[in-house]
Amino acid sequence: MKSLFRGALLAAILGGAGAANAQQLAPSPTLDAIRARGHLECGVHLGLPGFSFANDKGEWSGLDVDYCRALAAAVLGDATKVRFTPTSVQQRWPVLQSGQVDVLSRNTTITYSRNVTLGVNFQGINFYEGQTFIVRTASGAKKPSDLENASICVAAGSTEERMAADYFRERNLKVSIINFQKNDDAIAAYDAGRCDSYTAGLGALAGQRIKLKNPAEHTIMTETISNDPQGPVTRWGDERWQAIVRWVLNGQIAAENLGVTSRNVDDFRANSKNAEIRRLLGADGGFGAMLGLSNDWLFNAIKQVGNYAESYERTVGKGSPLGLERGQNQLWTRGGLLFSPPFQ
Repeated sequence: MKSLFRGALLAAILGGAGAANAQQLAPSPTLDAIRARGHLECGVHLGLPGFSFANDKGEWSGLDVDYCRALAAAVLGDATKVRFTPTSVQQRWPVLQSGQVDVLSRNTTITYSRNVTLGVNFQGINFYEGQTFIVRTASGAKKPSDLENASICVAAGSTEERMAADYFRERNLKVSIINFQKNDDAIAAYDAGRCDSYTAGLGALAGQRIKLKNPAEHTIMTETISNDPQGPVTRWGDERWQAIVRWVLNGQIAAENLGVTSRNVDDFRANSKNAEIRRLLGADGGFGAMLGLSNDWLFNAIKQVGNYAESYERTVGKGSPLGLERGQNQLWTRGGLLFSPPFQ
């Protein structure tokens, strides 16, 4: 008991990095396994343009894919050392819980019940999502309440299924909700005319609309019925791995806030006088070593993949076919919700 008290007192006296050094995290079996096999195993969506999508050559791209590559760069020094496991709504939890993947980076909403009953932890927010509906433009429906007496396709077991049911029930609006085992099956049924609408997150709908037979004939409603933050997920336990997953995401966000990009990161590391930038990029502070990584862990992630803005713009933003505005996914300093705790 006395030794525990002395350790806590020492940590409190030292503060900052000293406190981190006073009580090191336990070794990480997940990190050890990744290093032993030589690559990261990442669970992703079956195929959602803008987030995780494989082309006909098997090459993956998307916002969630970029995060996995940044994580691989931070842990192994090489963003290409990652393998992707496509998962359905039903498969994603068993695949993560069983250890088949090291992290789930997939459009998955953070909820209380998932956190406390599934043995998983959400390690931050990489996309602020909101549920809405896609309809045929010719229907004239412009907002969710216009869907009374409509049939709505949705993936079974998803938060969207429950949220849609709650939304219409609470407003005494009659609809027919038709669920399917996979998102792809639900959107295909909508495209085939079996449903009047399909519901999912705004970002997901933007990605799915471009796969429809005639995308221009469909409208995504701008009014949302939920706030559905999404981010990378890990299993319970292995606190060191959880910290790595969380702080790689924070590092990409912090880099944008500090003006560090894949193009100028070398110059910033060599010449910046900003203390937080120098800690972020491994020039000072030994922050990587605190996690059992090289001190250039985030330098590698930013150099090889980019900061959050670079990833967002090329995958779902104005530089992509989805053309989404930043909206809530803008930095907090620019009117959005995105921020990182300080690297101190």
